[in-house]
Amino acid sequence: MSKKKQKKKHTGIKICAAAMLLSGAAVFLERLAKATEEPDEINYANPYLDETDVGTDWDKADAMMQEPEGPTLYERFGKRAFDKVLSFFGLVLLAPVFAAIAAAIEIDDPGPVLFKQKRVGKDKEFFELHKFRSMKMSTPHDVPTHQLSDPDQYITRVGRFLRKTSLDELPQIWDIFRGKMSIIGPRPALWNQEDLIAERDKYGANGVVPGLTGLAQINGRDELEIADKAQLDGEYVKTLRESNLGGFLADAKCFVDTVRSVAREEGVVEGGTGEMKKAKEAEARDPFDHDTVPVGTKKVLITGADSYIGGCLKQYLEQWPDLYFVDVIDTIGLTVTTDVFSGYDVVFNLAGIAHVKETDENRHLYYEVNRDLSIAIAKAAKEAGVGQLILLSTMSVYGLATGYITKETVPDPVNAYGDSKYQADIEIEKLVDDKFKFACLRPPMVYGKGCKGNYQTLRSFALQTPVFPDYKNKRSMVYIGNLCEFVKRIIDTERSGLFFPQNSEYVCTSEMVDLVAEKNGKDIKLVGAFNWLIRIVPANIVKKVFGDLVYEKTDLISKFDFNESIELTERR
Repeated sequence: MSKKKQKKKHTGIKICAAAMLLSGAAVFLERLAKATEEPDEINYANPYLDETDVGTDWDKADAMMQEPEGPTLYERFGKRAFDKVLSFFGLVLLAPVFAAIAAAIEIDDPGPVLFKQKRVGKDKEFFELHKFRSMKMSTPHDVPTHQLSDPDQYITRVGRFLRKTSLDELPQIWDIFRGKMSIIGPRPALWNQEDLIAERDKYGANGVVPGLTGLAQINGRDELEIADKAQLDGEYVKTLRESNLGGFLADAKCFVDTVRSVAREEGVVEGGTGEMKKAKEAEARDPFDHDTVPVGTKKVLITGADSYIGGCLKQYLEQWPDLYFVDVIDTIGLTVTTDVFSGYDVVFNLAGIAHVKETDENRHLYYEVNRDLSIAIAKAAKEAGVGQLILLSTMSVYGLATGYITKETVPDPVNAYGDSKYQADIEIEKLVDDKFKFACLRPPMVYGKGCKGNYQTLRSFALQTPVFPDYKNKRSMVYIGNLCEFVKRIIDTERSGLFFPQNSEYVCTSEMVDLVAEKNGKDIKLVGAFNWLIRIVPANIVKKVFGDLVYEKTDLISKFDFNESIELTERR
């Protein structure tokens, strides 16, 4: 027999052996699943099944929500088939990982490796959910983490890592295999989380198989309020039952986004249900959001003669001629020397390249202007005795189309514009000392009368299209009047540091388009029929328009509220 035939024969034997092993594993797991079914008495005294008329309080539900249709063929057959196959291979392939985690748990805090909790499944029937134990043996049982007074004290060292990486959820692959859970769906509530279960009733979200991950988990997880989680669960159910293809694509997108979210460790806040609301309440009292007055007259130099923001700031500050003396210089062809900046108290550097399509040919210009020129201006200003440099940086340094950004978020620019700005920020920060202060501003989208950029695109939609998606999202934005007031306060208080100047409230794209149309006397109809498509289309342009991209609520300016800002922007 030739070597080629021998190799082919050996390959065939290996394939047959693997198939036999997998078949044997499948039979074993199937029998084990049947042998470990929950006892019938698990639903005895189930208060949710005793209700005579659970109903759905659709009047209290969001206006965009409608009672979901019955299960589609995909939900009844295709979804379960995917769950069964993927969970089986997950159990087989991850067996070594399961063993390693089990050993680490036992070494760290001796006791059971797994723990079971009574959870609410499809149609509010109870089942036992499995997790790797991440809490100490002394932890109160059946108490949600957010209800513990100090959850950190109960978490083991290994458990902290497992929870942060979501590895503690891996045993739920077994719950998926045995049909009690799905890969995608609303997270199963604890049996005593009556508030969450009641909220889900409003949206029909208790009528589907709960999932390992869901829409709420990729949109805030522990940071969301219970009502917000339930509404997102309802949106998922509605999408799942609109069509077979829509349901499948929604599941696929949720799966991919979950992998991304877990990799970034997003949304995990111990004891954190409703942390977004708590943060919002605390940050609404931002001590920086109040009127200020400078100590003496401030001489301000704005670099960037053609800058929209620079022109608006000059006009804004000149309302107080006794307090601010403002000059503007062009940086094109400027020889940067100390003489240029001598005598000024503040330099507001707006020199930069933006709103220009990046190409291989012009890429070097971003670094020459946004980085090198900005650094040169900062060094010359410091030498000239300028006490404060304010630099307009950008949200683009974070490289995100969607996400939640805090002061601790590590920048990760994806283009020359963001990278050149970030490099300038780093180098100028090194110049800071007791006599030279540096305020780095990274505003979100700026809008206002005559402002270039994305606002004009949205405005065109508002004035030309009769319909627009009624999609609920959140964007940090800043009205030009609020940005100018923010810069004024930075100058007045002589502050240093990193700042996210923004409106006091997040903006919903559809609400902005609707308001722009209203201010121009146009009638536009917001429709939710294509929301499922928006959720699954991966295109960056869709994410830029409808995705959630927000800063933490800090550095808030409420000088002009949202309605007033659009009124002023659209005023003829």
